[in-house]
Amino acid sequence: MKKFLLMIILLIGAVCIHCRQPESCDIAIGQNSYKLYEKNNYLYGKIGMKPYKIADEKIIDYAIYDIDNDGNEEILALTYGGDEVYVRDFIIYGTEKAEEKITAKEIYRQDFSEIKPWKVEACNLDNDGEADIFIGVHKDTIFYKDVRNRPFFYSWDGERLNKKWLGSFFSDWDLEDIAFGDYYNLGYDLAAVLEKRDDGYRVGIYKFVGFGFENMSTSEIYTNVKNIETNSEGGLDVLTLNFSGIIRNIHVTYIKNN
Repeated sequence: MKKFLLMIILLIGAVCIHCRQPESCDIAIGQNSYKLYEKNNYLYGKIGMKPYKIADEKIIDYAIYDIDNDGNEEILALTYGGDEVYVRDFIIYGTEKAEEKITAKEIYRQDFSEIKPWKVEACNLDNDGEADIFIGVHKDTIFYKDVRNRPFFYSWDGERLNKKWLGSFFSDWDLEDIAFGDYYNLGYDLAAVLEKRDDGYRVGIYKFVGFGFENMSTSEIYTNVKNIETNSEGGLDVLTLNFSGIIRNIHVTYIKNN
């Protein structure tokens, strides 16, 4: 495999005092893109300046992904039960636009309360024709009895979730967050894993190899990393490290050597 050049651009954010705005993201429905907003653990859309609730259930995390390749992105949600930390149900909502509003219709639900999910993402790990769904869980395993965050992967066949890889860990560092993207322009997604040990954070890039994940690269050690996310810059997937404190973002761009 050819070597890759890792370019790191540090962006220093200005310090300011303001009210936290609702987190937003885009969702594609047909040929158009619309904004979704998260506020107080509910999802909203807007008509003009007037918000409306898209789904009635309180969520702990969600992801947007076209899991059936029909041009309309679905909403994948982890919803609260009685527990204010972990989840009861994983829900997939189909979406459409009707009378200027985004509507969400539940098409799948599964009780995940026993394994305490805390994060959901979707990706394409191997071009097998099925969407891959990551659900971060907080539990022990058969061989490892310590309770910690663990990576569970499922595939979606159009009707149900099927187990793909229920892993114990990526490495001996703790799993803190995860994002997916085609960082090396390979035609499929890699897992960018935010890992923690003591007060240090690092990002490991992992490739799915069928029976597990293989490490491709590991970043230097940082401090005060809040989370990570994938964005697009010039057609290339870019991994962003979001920090607490004065330093707001680090953009980590992977560029293939010619």
